[in-house]
Amino acid sequence: MNQPNTNPSALVLSVSRKKLEEWGLQAGRTVRVRYGSVQGQAIIRRLTQGGEDSVTLQAAGDRIQWSQNSLSGRLVFSPGEGVQVGPVIGILTLGVKDDPKRPVGGRTKLLGSFVNAARELGALCFFFNASDVDWSQNLVRGVTLVQTGKSLPVWRMRTFPLPDVVYNRIPHRNGEIADSVVRAKKEFRSRGIPLFNERFVNKREMYAYMLEQDATKDLVPRTDRLRTADGLERFTRTHPYVYLKPIGGSLGMGILAVKRRADHYVTRYRKQGRHQTAKFREARSLYSFVKRYNPDRIYMMQEGIHLMQHDGSPTDFRVHMHKNGAGQWQVAGIGAKIAGKGAVTTHVHNGGHVLAGDVVLRDWYGDEAAAMRKKIEETSVRVAQTMEGMLQGPVGEWGLDVGIDESRRIWVFEANAKPGRAIFDHPDLQADGRRAAHLLIEYASLLANFPARREGGMG
Repeated sequence: MNQPNTNPSALVLSVSRKKLEEWGLQAGRTVRVRYGSVQGQAIIRRLTQGGEDSVTLQAAGDRIQWSQNSLSGRLVFSPGEGVQVGPVIGILTLGVKDDPKRPVGGRTKLLGSFVNAARELGALCFFFNASDVDWSQNLVRGVTLVQTGKSLPVWRMRTFPLPDVVYNRIPHRNGEIADSVVRAKKEFRSRGIPLFNERFVNKREMYAYMLEQDATKDLVPRTDRLRTADGLERFTRTHPYVYLKPIGGSLGMGILAVKRRADHYVTRYRKQGRHQTAKFREARSLYSFVKRYNPDRIYMMQEGIHLMQHDGSPTDFRVHMHKNGAGQWQVAGIGAKIAGKGAVTTHVHNGGHVLAGDVVLRDWYGDEAAAMRKKIEETSVRVAQTMEGMLQGPVGEWGLDVGIDESRRIWVFEANAKPGRAIFDHPDLQADGRRAAHLLIEYASLLANFPARREGGMG
């Protein structure tokens, strides 16, 4: 493994004298190096500056540079495998730019939570645009936190090798179909680089899949596609309380709540930031209104559930599911979402607010709250395990919207493969948010198949 250098390499590993002695390496010879997609024999040089444990790596004509004094990542050496730096975790997203304060705009806090978690766990994590990958050179321009001296780390754009594993965090459905993103997914698959949570899931396919599975079919309210006014009339005859939901919707936008009375329909919806109510004497006029209200969307009809209420408002739960470093599903956090006054849904975007799930469960069930939480967790694990079958490749997280009705039956309204993290802004759930970010990095490290033994590096 410590071989003489007979062919000058593009890889250069600079090592302090202490590390050379500790590893049994000699300057001027070569050693095998792995750093993301960079793999090969590196010429060894002795570092004359820096600390006694310092190690740096240069590759691709110095375009790639890693130093344990500036970038996170574990440094692992073994006589059989040589030197390995990583795990290298890439977050595929949109809108990344070289900005020291907001490199992904309003999503900097969200994606930054994963980068910080990686630093704390000794991994290297960066986020990048698909258009910033040089597939011919196996290089990518991305943004991470860089340590500069003793000050706080700052956001910097750097050149990295292709990562060991990719977390898909494209923020919207249109982004998923961009040519550069479609190509990136294909290229990562062809190179054997794991990519997890590969796409969004729409409501129609989610409900259809759950209703087909024995483990989940009893958790979903009766659901059908809204095709005609006659179909709406028949559905509301059986289910007089109904939600109309756009298939590709998010944040509760475009949802209408319908109650069928003896001689009319009462419909609640949100328009121009205000909650509004309308009455229709027949299904045909209601159907026409829905088509005008959101003309470009396909709608689903779903049986309305009489949810438990907190302070007189319907309440459901966002359950964040994550795989851990052993590849097992677990609950990272549960937030209760309380609907705003007159709101159609419990979403914060529609005027709702968040409380810690345990607070609401104790308010409802007292000494039985822990048992009800356990029931929610067991149900959520079952859903997460089942829903994996919908997506290609590995799945590391789900955001589930779960409700409890007045008879204590649990229902699942949503399984989101790209969940938001608004519940973790609540002070009582911030520790859960950090835990969720750690779990995501632990699972990514598992997919990266990086050695667990730690030799050095930041974090």
